[in-house]
Amino acid sequence: MKALFDTFYSITIITTCTLTFSTTFAQNLNLPTTYEQLEMRSSPFKVTDSYLSRHDIIFQAPTDLEAEGFPMGNGNLGGMIWNHDNGIEIQINKNDLWSAPIPEESDMSILKHAARLKIDFGAPVFSWIHLGDFTGRLSLSNGEATYKASSGIASTQINTWLAHGKNVWVIECKNLPLKDFTTDKLTTTISLERIGSRSFTGWYGGGFPKNEKISLGNANTIIQEEDLILRENTDGLNFVVALRVIDASTRPAIIGSHRGELKTDSPELTILVSVVTSKESNSPQRDAIALLDSVEKQTIADLKQEKDNWYHKFWSNSFVKLGNDYLENIYYMRRYLMAAGSQGPYPIAFNGGLWRWNRDVINWGTPHHWNTQQQYWGLAAQNDLQLMSPYINTYLKMTPYLEDLANEKGGGSNAILLTEAHDFDGKQASKDWGPMAKSYTQASQVAQLFWDYYQFTGDINFLRDEAYPFMKKASNFYLKKLQWDNQKKQYHLVSTLYESENIKKAKNVLSDRVAIEALFRTCTSVAKQLKTDRNKIREWQNVIDNLWPIGFETDTNCGELATAAEAYFTDKRYTPFNWAVGGAPAFPSGLIGIDDSESRLGKAVINFIKCNGMVNAHYPTPIIAARMGMGDEALTYLLNGIKEHQNYPQGLLTNVTGYPHNIYNLKSVHDLIGGYKIRSKPFFQMGMEPISNYATTVNEMLLQSNEGKIRVFPAVPSSWKDSSDVAFTLRARGAFIVSSYMDKQGKIKQVGIKSLKGNTCLLQNPWPGEKVTVYSNNKLVKFKNHAGDVVSFDTNTDSEYIVRLSDEGSEFEKIIYKSEPNKKPKQLGPRTLGKISGWNEDF
Repeated sequence: MKALFDTFYSITIITTCTLTFSTTFAQNLNLPTTYEQLEMRSSPFKVTDSYLSRHDIIFQAPTDLEAEGFPMGNGNLGGMIWNHDNGIEIQINKNDLWSAPIPEESDMSILKHAARLKIDFGAPVFSWIHLGDFTGRLSLSNGEATYKASSGIASTQINTWLAHGKNVWVIECKNLPLKDFTTDKLTTTISLERIGSRSFTGWYGGGFPKNEKISLGNANTIIQEEDLILRENTDGLNFVVALRVIDASTRPAIIGSHRGELKTDSPELTILVSVVTSKESNSPQRDAIALLDSVEKQTIADLKQEKDNWYHKFWSNSFVKLGNDYLENIYYMRRYLMAAGSQGPYPIAFNGGLWRWNRDVINWGTPHHWNTQQQYWGLAAQNDLQLMSPYINTYLKMTPYLEDLANEKGGGSNAILLTEAHDFDGKQASKDWGPMAKSYTQASQVAQLFWDYYQFTGDINFLRDEAYPFMKKASNFYLKKLQWDNQKKQYHLVSTLYESENIKKAKNVLSDRVAIEALFRTCTSVAKQLKTDRNKIREWQNVIDNLWPIGFETDTNCGELATAAEAYFTDKRYTPFNWAVGGAPAFPSGLIGIDDSESRLGKAVINFIKCNGMVNAHYPTPIIAARMGMGDEALTYLLNGIKEHQNYPQGLLTNVTGYPHNIYNLKSVHDLIGGYKIRSKPFFQMGMEPISNYATTVNEMLLQSNEGKIRVFPAVPSSWKDSSDVAFTLRARGAFIVSSYMDKQGKIKQVGIKSLKGNTCLLQNPWPGEKVTVYSNNKLVKFKNHAGDVVSFDTNTDSEYIVRLSDEGSEFEKIIYKSEPNKKPKQLGPRTLGKISGWNEDF
């Protein structure tokens, strides 16, 4: 299989996407950041534009809590929108509003909010006691939220969305008062406010600022013609929020430096809000107003059509149909969130994304490597490589800081080291934080995502100029830190596992062991392909050949497991279950997979999956299960994880296992901040980690390309094979788009493959032991059979291929996937997607 592996990964590809919404760094790297319409003639199915409407999020009642709001965004600008009795409120957030560290906030860079927008229609139009009918709808397919209500007061409708490629939020309102309620008009008040707050970053461990004046901000509100202009300049932030109402006359007023209002008597109005930061412009106020001017000139209808076209292309690029509609809905919510939050200059914040609602409260302040990378797992397989650009750009930009730290920590001058906690502008916050000071795996795992990006795109320029230098410097740190044991004739390392509590150092930990081997093998493969660094290849291979062996231990309940570490310099220890390190050889390192199931290490990983049973928000356990072909176990983890973490009805999940589940008891008091009893409501916040883990698991269940070949449906649960058809269009390593369909009897009907570059395609026979035929344009294609029931065939760039059983011919009637818009909430055990009205019995 070694020869097949080399063939599969020896790829180059010229990407055809161009830039429409970008950062300077993306332009310099020439990374694709926009979408083209994907057409798959070889796919066994067709998806209509209506299909995704089945996954609209439906609220039959107004929100009770801000945290129940709808998440919205265009990748850079976004926020949470929720109801209050008289209208709606939005906390507007932005991807690049990271503050300068200040001592009072533990010297952390904090992602601050931009402003709060409140619309008050002058009467309780959304008060449940007055409502006759109410529907809130979040449409994932086009990124719009709508509210429609009829009450004894008025007929009210709100439609809101964000422009694509312009940081402008559009809110369209219609509020028609009933004559029975008033013979006069209702005055609508639109307020724009910016009052900062303490961040409370140590919410679960104390350490928050006791000075209540910290980070209130220096907002200044002015009126320019009929626009409200709010400018903030504090804590290293410098930005402007501009508010305008079009097609209606308004009366502006300044309430104070931190707040302004626009009043109008018009029952119909369109509100525009723009945000510009000093990181984008030398004149944020001028350009914020210019954005509003450009929208008016272009017209709202044209702007909306641009946005709809972008979403149409975006959703066309991948597809999944699962045997569980609820899980499928969660999957699409994750893809929507990444599109809504990962198109700015920085990676999406794992702790709330752009959808925090409580001013500047953020449950963790400093970005953490482990949590951040989880958002970017699986994006390549989803054919969302465009959304990886902020991650890649940010960590490449950090390289000089990582070089300085590596040198400081004894790694030499041509090496890099990334600490677990760090600022996106380069500060390595946890370099001296107890156990984290000797955590070394982070840079190698960033390098792994760079390698993934190359494998799925074949962008040889990126590999040669950016990824490989980063990988090589990450390897140099390990080469410098590894020690030779002359007695055992092997290399060993003193470090720590991830967040290892009081274990400040350990010997030969598994997380480093697999990271080193994966990194050195990758570097070797790249160097050979680029025909460079012969001496380094020998050096890397020498380490691989003489690295300390993975240890094993026997658990009385689980059987043999991979040992977390050989020795600890403390009486405390980690188990293989912490951070799912017992499964790390399969993921994220990718050293083993289904082909290794019968090896000693493969069996140990399988034992780990079967024995664990724990669903932790930060652990990739379900991904590991899928990577090893364990579909039933992967599904169990997924469904248990949703039941554990999906505390919010719109589909958002919490990123803390054991989070208080009684969030609707507003008197609930918890020791969330280390001895300070406080109501938990102010800290209700979504987290991106679990939903990212679960979506990545789905990708791995349907398609894998991590063992030098493509596998379709490698980990489909047995319950799906006899209850529902399953289908996907996803991306594989080697720059292939793969589309396939499995019927209700578990039979794979066809595999369609689009070759983006023209590489040799290796495919694990979907029909084990049976003969297959390969077609292109209804013509037979020559292929080879290899050991292990693998077939390979040469491809041409931008050509499509169909693989079928030999006795079924080349003709196949495509299945059509279409749907009707969702009309009500969905339920999974104790969880709901959508909000059920208190008097609705039809559920």
